[in-house]
Amino acid sequence: MKSLQILSLCSLALPTTSLFVLLPLYVYPGPSASAWNNVTTAIAAYPTVQWQIIINPNSGPDTTSYPTDSNFITGISNLNKYPNVITLGYVRTTYAQRPYANVTSDIDVYAYWASYSGANISIGGIFFDEVTGEDNTPASIQTYYENLSAYAYDKVPSTVTPVVFNPGSPGLPALFDSCDTMVEFESPLSSYGGLKTIQALPAGYADQSSLIIYNATAATNVKSLVHTMSVNGVGSTFFDYGVCFYQGQPTGCYNTFSLTNLKLLAAAVQAG
Repeated sequence: MKSLQILSLCSLALPTTSLFVLLPLYVYPGPSASAWNNVTTAIAAYPTVQWQIIINPNSGPDTTSYPTDSNFITGISNLNKYPNVITLGYVRTTYAQRPYANVTSDIDVYAYWASYSGANISIGGIFFDEVTGEDNTPASIQTYYENLSAYAYDKVPSTVTPVVFNPGSPGLPALFDSCDTMVEFESPLSSYGGLKTIQALPAGYADQSSLIIYNATAATNVKSLVHTMSVNGVGSTFFDYGVCFYQGQPTGCYNTFSLTNLKLLAAAVQAG
């Protein structure tokens, strides 16, 4: 967990809240990154809140070199202007079925973006999606993820290099030693048990756990839910208001970001 050690050394330069926002920014940035404006406005309004923003051009970097889409260049460089932001590159692992070399190739591309001279499009860390989470995971799969984590820490040229694993449900406890954050819950609000869900997190790992809740509504008491997370030491969270699944089919997750909802979440995180 190299980056956690670095975070403690850099505490004077980083935001003061312990709970942070882990935001899957999967929407296309649009002309001049206008579709990301609400996100950057909320970030600017809450400078003591840390935002880790997942960049996902196309289930990965969608290139073998620099981004070819100027809107992504504009959007990422805008995010990198804020000291309370760390950008994470999205990398899928297909539950350890994706060839190791293909995954490391994506990491190499994100790392390469730091050398782009036209703007600061450097990526600060890696978000590994579709991570195997079964308790009976074979040792070879555990090694697969441990090696990927070590590769990311080594290759991404950042003073703070967060590695995030996303099983979306309880992950393999041994993998907490190879990441900074594990997404232990990524499910609809109707499945979230509040304190019960938090108490089910592996003992001693709440601060490395992330709880991502979708299908939130205007009636959702985000302030209360976030407060319960904060006082129980949860590491990060995000609330999405899109209907992610309807009649079993994926629909609109992580592609609409209301400024009101983002500020509501940030205020709750700041208040703790």
